[in-house]
Amino acid sequence: MATLATVLPSVSVFYGQLPTNALKQKDSVSIADPFNLCSEQSALEIQLRSLVLQKPLRMGVFAIEPRSGRYINIDASEQYAAASMIKLPVLVSALRAIDNHNITPNKMLTIRTELVTGGSGHLQWRPIGTKVPLLEVLRLMIVFSDNTATNMIIDALGGREMLNKDFQAWGLKQTKINNYLGDFTGTNKTSPYDLVYLLGRVDRGELISDQSRQWMLDILKKTRVRTLLSPGLGPGAQLAHKTGDIGSMIGDAGIVTTSDGKKYYVAVQVERPHNDLRANAVIKDVSKLVYACFINSSQLSADKAPITKQALLPYNGFKTSR
Repeated sequence: MATLATVLPSVSVFYGQLPTNALKQKDSVSIADPFNLCSEQSALEIQLRSLVLQKPLRMGVFAIEPRSGRYINIDASEQYAAASMIKLPVLVSALRAIDNHNITPNKMLTIRTELVTGGSGHLQWRPIGTKVPLLEVLRLMIVFSDNTATNMIIDALGGREMLNKDFQAWGLKQTKINNYLGDFTGTNKTSPYDLVYLLGRVDRGELISDQSRQWMLDILKKTRVRTLLSPGLGPGAQLAHKTGDIGSMIGDAGIVTTSDGKKYYVAVQVERPHNDLRANAVIKDVSKLVYACFINSSQLSADKAPITKQALLPYNGFKTSR
């Protein structure tokens, strides 16, 4: 099992080997769409909406192929519970702070009682007073979706309001941290459009340095939960992404790169009765259909993409907690 001692070189050497001036400054931020919306895929949108008909699910989807401008928009600018998907903009805030020399990547963060929370992650079990380097805390926040790590990052960056100011400055209109994590009731908010917008800006070389962008994409590819968008992708496709999962909402947002180099951005959020697993199945089916649309695969067309049985089950009341 990896320990802090064994993983620290891999997370610190990336920044440690760079001269100070290699971290490109990103002080000024213009607000502009990182992609052109050229061709709305209306027929596919109808098909996707049918996945949640006669189910007590509220779904938002935004996906775009940046090269062609083909896109899918299903209530994507509405606000949804964020759950752990809020960790994507928190990550960008932290990397931006590193780029601008507001915080050092090897700064030691201390586990404090008021920052410890339940849910995912193992820092909650470490002794109070334990010190962990910033980059390792960031890695744990993304790869293992560590909630205590996230609180440590929010605290190190100056608190919720400081990050919310970042989000607004970048053009994220529906993204806001209202409470520290766990936030199991879903008070923190975002939208599929905001998440894709953020990923698009970062992938285009905005907001953070090239070095930070590469580090970010590398750890997003190592996210441990791979049961939502991932099953809908074809052989050889890579996914850099972050999931979110609380009783009332489940979602996934990421950058998909196919085996032949095609790329698209996608975010799906589904609000649901408590832990209703049909929401998970819907996200898998959305992923299959979006993938088929953007790669124009002869083997898996948007009209023939298989739909999982779980997504077709009739509603029979609220589920209990898993």
